[in-house]
Amino acid sequence: MASQKISQFTAITTLASGDYFPVVESSGTLNKRVEVGVLDARFTLAASGVAAQSTANQALASGNSALTSAATAQASGNAALVVGSTAQASGNAALVVGATAQASGNAALSSLANKYDKTGGPISGPIVVQSQSFGETGAINSSGVCIFNFGTRNNFEVVLTNNSTFASPTNASGGQCGSIAIRQDGTGSRLVTYSGSWSFAGNTAPTLTTTASGVDILTYYVINPNRVSAILSANYGSGTVS
Repeated sequence: MASQKISQFTAITTLASGDYFPVVESSGTLNKRVEVGVLDARFTLAASGVAAQSTANQALASGNSALTSAATAQASGNAALVVGSTAQASGNAALVVGATAQASGNAALSSLANKYDKTGGPISGPIVVQSQSFGETGAINSSGVCIFNFGTRNNFEVVLTNNSTFASPTNASGGQCGSIAIRQDGTGSRLVTYSGSWSFAGNTAPTLTTTASGVDILTYYVINPNRVSAILSANYGSGTVS
């Protein structure tokens, strides 16, 4: 065979048993060849040391021949996981989707619906508070009909700038309780009447402190949306409540 450059060799796309690669010694004194089969066996074993591995890229991923693809191994190293995204979410093979794991880290949850939403929802078990717990107070200036929206909060502060009527609260829920601080303005002598669902002991509305800047506290308990029972604690001095 006449001398040829390697670039002049005929290109092939598949290798067959008996094909070989040319090998040139670094000294350049002797040319040799190596068969394709020798390289196939050496490549697989060098990758993982496990003859059962069919390809090197699987072995490099985890060293576990049970893994189907490298992506699964890179995610968790757990052959039981089907896809990497699940493993990245929690590392727990029992979880079906990553979103569930990210929501709670609890494999027993099957959907986000089973996780309590901080914007609202029922809690079936006891709640233990290890630090401060409180409800915010909403301030209202009242000189006419005052309607409390119990759906927004439990506690309120009312500054009376004229005689007022407390109408039935809206969005009241049975079992709800809270308090309303009632403060006279700088003039005082403001009166409050009650209508609708408000009820008091002896069916008698309480008498307010009417001195300028006087403060009373009306504590209530919602029996049902149509009945709000309340009691007044009077004369907490004068000044600003909030």
